[in-house]
Amino acid sequence: MEAANALLSQSVIKPGFQKGYKVPVNIKSSRILKRNKKKEEAKTKGKDWFDLPATKITDSVRHDLDVIRMRSALDTKRFYKKNETEAYPKYFQIGTVIDSPFDCKSGRLTKKERKRTMVDELLADAEFKQTTKKRYKNILMANPRLALKVRKENRKIKKLKKKKK
Repeated sequence: MEAANALLSQSVIKPGFQKGYKVPVNIKSSRILKRNKKKEEAKTKGKDWFDLPATKITDSVRHDLDVIRMRSALDTKRFYKKNETEAYPKYFQIGTVIDSPFDCKSGRLTKKERKRTMVDELLADAEFKQTTKKRYKNILMANPRLALKVRKENRKIKKLKKKKK
C-alpha cells in the first residue's frame, strides 16, 4: 500500500482523485506552448546574440542614449552615420570602462573626474562647456530674432526666481 501511495504522489493523479469531477491534464496544448515560447523569446535577443536581455530604460539610461545619438554635435570634426530610427533600442547593455594597468597614468581620469553617467561627465568637462557656449553665441549672432526671444525668456526666468526668494 505504501508503494502505491509513493507512486501516486509522483504521478498526476493524486490520492482521492475519484471524488473530483474531472481528471487533471498534464499535457499543455500546442497553442499554449507556442505562446509561452514567444513570451520567453521576447525577453532576449536570441541564441545568435547570446540571449542578450531586454534592458529596462530609466531616465539616466535615456539621457545616455540621447548623448550617444547626438554624438555628431559633440565632436563636429568626426563623421557619424545618421540614426535609422528615432526609437530607443530594446536590446542593449551598458558597461563600465576599466582602465588597464599598462596604460600611462596621465591618460586616465582621476577619481574626482569620474562620474556616474556620460551626461554628468560632459557637464563637468570645462572644454566641452566652452565649445558649447561658443556655438550657442554663434547661433544667436547669426539669427537676431532668436536672440531677442532668448533674452525675453531669460528675463522671465530671472523674475520668477526673484519671486520665489
